[in-house]
Amino acid sequence: MKRRKLFNGKIVKPDRVITNGTVTIEDDCIVKIEDFTPHDIGPDDIDASGKWIIPGFVDSHSDAIEMELEPRPSSTFPIEVSFYELEKKLVGEGITTIYHSLSLLEENANKWTRRNANVLTAIKNIKKLSKGQHLIRHKTHLRYEITNLSAITDVHQLLSSKDIDQLSFMDHTPGQGQFRDMEVHKKLLMQHRHYTEDQAVSFIEESKTLTKLGESDIRALAQQAFELNVPIASHDDDTVEKLQVVKEWNTTISEFPINLEVAQKAKEMGLFVVMGAPNALLGKSHSNNLSAMEAIEHGLVDILCSDYYPSSLLYTVFKLYNHGMAMNEAINMVTINPAKALKIEGEVGSIEVGKRADLLIISEEEKRPILETVFVNGQQVCQMNYQQTSIFSEVY
Repeated sequence: MKRRKLFNGKIVKPDRVITNGTVTIEDDCIVKIEDFTPHDIGPDDIDASGKWIIPGFVDSHSDAIEMELEPRPSSTFPIEVSFYELEKKLVGEGITTIYHSLSLLEENANKWTRRNANVLTAIKNIKKLSKGQHLIRHKTHLRYEITNLSAITDVHQLLSSKDIDQLSFMDHTPGQGQFRDMEVHKKLLMQHRHYTEDQAVSFIEESKTLTKLGESDIRALAQQAFELNVPIASHDDDTVEKLQVVKEWNTTISEFPINLEVAQKAKEMGLFVVMGAPNALLGKSHSNNLSAMEAIEHGLVDILCSDYYPSSLLYTVFKLYNHGMAMNEAINMVTINPAKALKIEGEVGSIEVGKRADLLIISEEEKRPILETVFVNGQQVCQMNYQQTSIFSEVY
């Protein structure tokens, strides 16, 4: 058995920080946590020297795979390239368990990555590739648009074949949810899709007429997911009434509630409330909805996800810490809380004896987090050796 120790570190546990502790890893698991420096230091042991020892991040919702597959509208890359290149970026951000979020939007979606056939193929390929060589733990999060009527059979099949690790229901029709403010919707279409104002208005009017999946069909999908122990999320909840409906679908996660009232009600109903770390880092929603920081200040956020910007998790955690939040509370939002919501807390999400040794060693430079070392399943998969160059040195 391979055994090594990380010592002299600030170990972040769910309920406290051990200021000068030691984590012992044996093979792929944590076998011991101590609040002192060991006497027997081996050649493979690591002196954390007062740095943070933190659980690997569990990212419940990341669209990054879409950008890696289609970085430009006319450029699509093979999944065999995108998968391996993306995970190198993710591990460098401290993300050790990723839920790749793929949007099953429609047959002829504007984005190539959101067309039915391409999404279904990507999910199958991610599952296949994750069984080969990889740096981090890969899982899938299917975001199903309920106006995509032709894909319902495919979703049932993906659930049956256990290719989905999380299912969320989305409704992006204008006048509700994320796009309840149609003027904001119009501006987003003009900015991001480069529509003219007339094109944007025409798109919105056409979208209003889309037929949505019937209640019985949604319930059937939700029931199948529930029976297979697949966590179910609702997306962009905008009313208390909607929360009551999705709760009946065995939903346990509320992603990106639109306002404070809905976030408060979601918490009262026992749902895990998810907000985007980019929103918290920037201090505002990109679509003028609820500010993540405001929701955090009201104690309404359980989970932060990277959404569209993977590096936001690390920086948001330290932003919260530097603004006065206890480090363990900030870390819980990107580790044990998402692990609980996704039903994998018995395996990952916290530094506990018996759990997988997914660990990060992080130092700070003027409050800026510097990720130095990443362990996944007890294996050191990433080591950043930063260079310190004098400002007086010539660099040629």
